[in-house]
Amino acid sequence: MTEPAPAAPSNYIPFVTDATRLARVLFSPGAVFEEQREKPTWFLPWVVLTIALVLFGLTTLPYSDRMGELSMAARGGAGQPVPAGVRTFIRISTLAGAPIAFLLLSAISSLVMWVTLMVTGAKVRYKALLCASIFSCTAALIQVVATGLVMRMRGPPAEAIRTMQDARVSLGLDLLLPAESTVSPFLRTLLGGIGPLQIWGLIITAVGVMVLEKQDKGTAWMAAIASYIVLLVVGGLLAGLGG
Repeated sequence: MTEPAPAAPSNYIPFVTDATRLARVLFSPGAVFEEQREKPTWFLPWVVLTIALVLFGLTTLPYSDRMGELSMAARGGAGQPVPAGVRTFIRISTLAGAPIAFLLLSAISSLVMWVTLMVTGAKVRYKALLCASIFSCTAALIQVVATGLVMRMRGPPAEAIRTMQDARVSLGLDLLLPAESTVSPFLRTLLGGIGPLQIWGLIITAVGVMVLEKQDKGTAWMAAIASYIVLLVVGGLLAGLGG
């Protein structure tokens, strides 16, 4: 006979508990994942992240419009107003893009970890790995918020974003490159993906694998680092294709 699924903790309140866990995971990942060891969850935490991203994105829409203008200019439409339909599309893409990207990248990260751990002979749950990946996105959320705040500190959209490169705020190793450096978008994105927030997310992921799937430290870190490298390369390749 199969054992019944464990019941949710009596003090669990949907969305409220998930939101507090997302905040706590930044400082107490072990405790947060211990609470979910028997029943890891990823969907509601992702919904909470989506709500936070959309609400913050609404405050930065003028900067999204500015990026649309620059994109039009790059395609030969300099000095022409962005059509209303295009502006609406850009706004919807801006608000929906980050949550969807978080989910897709988390799914890829979890798949890489699942394959890596299965190769070692470990028996793991994909859902638990996806839970660890989604919670690690909290560090990426800080990057999104930091980017928006820096844009606002620079001034109005036309002053804050003069080129598309200005729309990218990095805390990674690409800051060590000389200002006149002409490295490829692939290498710049690769270096930009190695920074304190990314390492913070990597630590959360590794702790999640250790606690949720009861893996030893070495195996958990191997899986987390493997997914981290794959995502770095994928991001670099996409940046290279986009120029």
